Amino acid sequence: MKLVPSTITRTRKFVMDVGQYGLMFGPFRRALVESRVTHWDELQRLMLCYYGRRLWQAGFIAGRAGNLSVRGRDPDAIFITPHGKNKARLAPSDIHATRLDAPPFEQHEVSAEFPMHQACYHAHDDIGAVIHSHAPALTALGLRNLAVRDWLPETAEAIGGVGIVPFREAGSFELGGIVGETMESGVRLVILKGHGVVSAGTNLADAFDRMELAELSAKTVLLAAG
Repeated sequence: MKLVPSTITRTRKFVMDVGQYGLMFGPFRRALVESRVTHWDELQRLMLCYYGRRLWQAGFIAGRAGNLSVRGRDPDAIFITPHGKNKARLAPSDIHATRLDAPPFEQHEVSAEFPMHQACYHAHDDIGAVIHSHAPALTALGLRNLAVRDWLPETAEAIGGVGIVPFREAGSFELGGIVGETMESGVRLVILKGHGVVSAGTNLADAFDRMELAELSAKTVLLAAG
């Protein structure tokens, strides 16, 4: 009698772990709805959905917070998460493709933090992905003006440098500009005072790993600082 419930449980887990990222239905959607979309484009959308859920699982985001983007095969275009949607429950069809030089009036459906993502990509050609989250320990470091490099210099170097910028209005070009300037200096993780953190990397895995290591380091600093 336990065989049927067990089978249902395994099937449900498979659908949740695999199907939600479009691996089951992505090819059908691409063929029927977006026939001009390439396999590379589909992969980028899937990866954004995957890391959106990873951010939520790690406790770096909640609700509709956070945003992610990745550079497309065309280096002047990116795929970016939508505005106002829970990043833990994204579908590939939610992900928007847009050009980095697109005018602001064309950006009403993408993340409100598009200017910040745009500035990061313009800062260095080797930046292939950008993640913005509200990781609590890193956000707390910014509020307390504590620098990782003062406590864990080797870890700060491994992260690629940690910058802290003053508070600027979310989604503003002013915020994008100051983050972009910090990225130009070689820093790859920037704490936004009172507004979370942004991590850049060669790809989404690199950007996420940097944020994860930085968050662990921030917890250590907070414990040591008391």
